[in-house]
Amino acid sequence: MFEVMPDRDLVAWGVMLDSYCQTQDYREALLLLNKLKRSRMVPDQVILATVLSACGHTRHLRSGKVIHSYILVSDIFIDARLSSALLNMYANCADMEMAKKLYSGMQRKDMISSTVMVRGYAKNGKIDIARSIFNCMMEKDVVSWSAMIAGYAENNQPSEALILFKDMQECGVCPDEITLLSVISACANICSLDKARWIHSFVLNNGFCKILSICNALINMFSKCGSLTLALNVFNAMPRKNVITWTSMISAFAMHGDGKSALALFDKMKSEGVEPNGVTFLGLLFACCHAGLVDEGRSLFECMVQEYRIEPKHEHYGCMVDLMGKAKLLQEAVDLIKSMHVRPNVAVWGSLLAACWMHGDLELGAFSARKILELDPNHNGAYVFLSNMHAKSGDWNNAREARGVIEGHRVSKETSCSRVELNGIVHDFGAGGEKHQENHRTVLKFSGIISK
Repeated sequence: MFEVMPDRDLVAWGVMLDSYCQTQDYREALLLLNKLKRSRMVPDQVILATVLSACGHTRHLRSGKVIHSYILVSDIFIDARLSSALLNMYANCADMEMAKKLYSGMQRKDMISSTVMVRGYAKNGKIDIARSIFNCMMEKDVVSWSAMIAGYAENNQPSEALILFKDMQECGVCPDEITLLSVISACANICSLDKARWIHSFVLNNGFCKILSICNALINMFSKCGSLTLALNVFNAMPRKNVITWTSMISAFAMHGDGKSALALFDKMKSEGVEPNGVTFLGLLFACCHAGLVDEGRSLFECMVQEYRIEPKHEHYGCMVDLMGKAKLLQEAVDLIKSMHVRPNVAVWGSLLAACWMHGDLELGAFSARKILELDPNHNGAYVFLSNMHAKSGDWNNAREARGVIEGHRVSKETSCSRVELNGIVHDFGAGGEKHQENHRTVLKFSGIISK
């Protein structure tokens, strides 16, 4: 209809641009703006704000800067809507210096602009700055609270996210779907089953249990918190399921090493007419890897490529190499790596390296380690594996040489970490670490020096 219009005014252009943005076709919105300029019409604040939104969503900073320059050169009045659009564009494009400059120049910092800054700083990992702006806000709505909670969840501070969620309720602000997705993600990351049960009760008591995305997140949360039974209860209670639901439950079985159940659920998924995607097959291959189901893994990989025409990614190849490596099919794993349509990455070679260490294949292991170091010269695992494998074979000269490189490059092993939940409190213990306040007491207890 737009194309056949004999005369298009700014309203028509604005409606068409807004339609592209509403359907998330931001690239077409930017192309249409260029077409508008060629028609010699002058865009108004509404149109420019719409296109700036498209630039922000696509993170097309260069186009956003061009539009900003056009606004300044054309002496277009920057009203509240256009000011907010510019701020949002720079924040979404991670140019927080420019966003800060615009924000500081605002005579009135309203709730919307402050929320944009909170979200922008949080997404760029500057969570302390985000919190300071959040604390200074006179008014906060559910979007403001959700932005700050999501910031903590995304920056690996799940405990802070849960504390803020309680503060939100105490302030009388009702959470929405976006808030709860962040809170559920925080519960999953903190691996606390007590807190997982608490948020599940909140979902049930507040009428969120019929929202598909929340139920999918609950399945993932319970799985990560160690309860396959509760994850399955959520799955079975869902009246409607999509491919994410089935994939989440398949991945839950995989995470808990129940490969047979994962494969059985996949068969049921297909029988109900739900088409799997690449993530579904990744969960299935992961399940086969954990359960040692080599033939099933081969069959699924072939099914993914031949039947569903899904192009394997590095993660799929990594799972297959891991599966074959654990089964001591090292040559088959090498052949698969050679057949890859994409260049093998560190994770793929790392899977082969781990298998070589497991089965004592020093020659192939050294080859894998060299491939890793070609991609990442400072990869700590490759040097450590080289040193350990040479030592295992009695080749102490090469072992010392590899150890010397580790010390010379100041390469260090990543410390392993375990989490234990006791009386509702999650305790982190690092391997060989002494940071936890109970660490010394725990050592004495297990040594028999103290009894309690």
